[in-house]
Amino acid sequence: MSKSPPSGLALILTFVALLVLAAASWLLADSGTGTGVALAIAAAKALLIALFFMELIVGHATDRTVAAIAVLFVVLLTVGMFADVAYR
Repeated sequence: MSKSPPSGLALILTFVALLVLAAASWLLADSGTGTGVALAIAAAKALLIALFFMELIVGHATDRTVAAIAVLFVVLLTVGMFADVAYR
């Protein structure tokens, strides 16, 4: 049994959510909230794009595993970069 891709309504709602998140990041850019909020908004946008537009929500387990490993490598590289800056 194969899963069907996201419906048109789900894609439209995802697009609206992406617009709201983009507006939030634009409005918070000069408010001094810090990079944590910006990174959280960026992560939410990336998650929505991966799940709905790249159809990982209905994808094969191998596709989801590869995406998760790619995210882990990005996290590993980011932690390594921050460690290098902090201990230099």
